[in-house]
Amino acid sequence: MDERIFSNKCEQPVPEWDSKHRLPIDGKVGPMIADDGTIFRINSTYMDVSDQPFCSRQWIGAATLVALFGCIVGLFFSMLPYLDDRLGPQHIGGSLTLLSVSVPMMLGFGYLTFYTGRDEFFSLTRRTIRFHRREKKIFLIRRRRFFEKPGEGDICWEVPWSDRTVFCVNKGKKMGLNNYQIVGYVLDETGLIKRNFAIGKEWLESTGLEYLLAQWNYYCAYMNDGPGSLPSPMLYLSEKEDIRESFLHCVYEIDHSAGIVFRVLFMPAFLGLTFFRLLSLSTCRPPIWPDEVERLCSLDAKDIYAQPTGSTPIGWAATVHAKHRNEYPHFPRLEIADWCGQGESRNAELWAGNESPLNIEAPYPARAV
Repeated sequence: MDERIFSNKCEQPVPEWDSKHRLPIDGKVGPMIADDGTIFRINSTYMDVSDQPFCSRQWIGAATLVALFGCIVGLFFSMLPYLDDRLGPQHIGGSLTLLSVSVPMMLGFGYLTFYTGRDEFFSLTRRTIRFHRREKKIFLIRRRRFFEKPGEGDICWEVPWSDRTVFCVNKGKKMGLNNYQIVGYVLDETGLIKRNFAIGKEWLESTGLEYLLAQWNYYCAYMNDGPGSLPSPMLYLSEKEDIRESFLHCVYEIDHSAGIVFRVLFMPAFLGLTFFRLLSLSTCRPPIWPDEVERLCSLDAKDIYAQPTGSTPIGWAATVHAKHRNEYPHFPRLEIADWCGQGESRNAELWAGNESPLNIEAPYPARAV
């Protein structure tokens, strides 16, 4: 589920399921702290994270091109009576029938082309979400600004890291399976949704929900305690994708743990998706932060927590090779001491229910080690 459909919920109350699965910013929601492949960079001042559509933009790129093809077909058939000179009285019935089908087809697919493609083509290579722990704010790059003034940068939101922003687990459907996302709702004075966004990626079924809860613990631990006690991310996402990196995004987005037989059989699909992802990225440019955000994010040259730097691997390919050489942690995770809730699997099952454990039990007292 693409996060951009949440725009339909603006000026509405927070959905009931989401409100019953609210994520606290000052506590732990699971027994583990871990990143699941959502981080670009991290330091003592800020942490750059992906937005939800980043890992799956190849699907939106493919949908955009299919919609564009449908629009062109509709345009062709709407012009056919003119091209074939069939506008006389003897042909008017057939021409009107053809136009009644082809014109709505052209307009409908044209709208889908614009709606799905405006953030994938001639836009930005990534829409970074920046957690700024000193300011206790989240800065979000939302859309490319084509005619920006000097220092204005791209369209950027500023969201407080406080109870004024409602963070929830959102539940949807993908290929018949439950999928979950971390969603933030910014409310207006009346308590209705003013803005919304999805952080990181999407997670499938209860197993994915385990990773989502560990991921939220990671974000909270950074904002509340800093990077000193955090485990390494699963990997540092590449900010400059090459062909190999785009291909691996498409492979791992479908199934990270699939065997060689599965990958060989689905190689044509992987190559097709890689083409769509590369085509999308080739028309885009990196995001530009406004000058005021850049000033807040100035770094100390001696920051020991600034990563990735030096020999730290960046991207899927480099990280996998580093793990094979035992130069990067295979499964970087941090267990929470004194966790008073259920085990990881059972805890995820409770969160998958109609109401989260935090709503039916006292908040979990816990501390990280």
